[in-house]
Amino acid sequence: MTAVVEVEHLRKAYGSVLAVDDVSLQVEQGEIFGLLGPNGAGKTTTVECVEGLRRPDQGRIRVLGLDPERDTRALRPRIGCQLQQAALPDRIRVARPSA
Repeated sequence: MTAVVEVEHLRKAYGSVLAVDDVSLQVEQGEIFGLLGPNGAGKTTTVECVEGLRRPDQGRIRVLGLDPERDTRALRPRIGCQLQQAALPDRIRVARPSA
């Protein structure tokens, strides 16, 4: 199988608070993968680093063979993520595109 996400020894701190400490994981093509843990365990920070939204302090990340920090423009259109609950506005208008 081919790894589509590779994280090696990820570390991220916010000041003196260590949010992620030495996290390593690999997600293979076609695999369904989830991060579980209590509040403050570093799940959101880990995913934000994988997406390129946060810069890790240490570690190596590859998504589809790309580095999220250096290859952000190439990676952005190829990934999507929903971190928290999401809802549509109560009133939303949908229009047909004009031909």
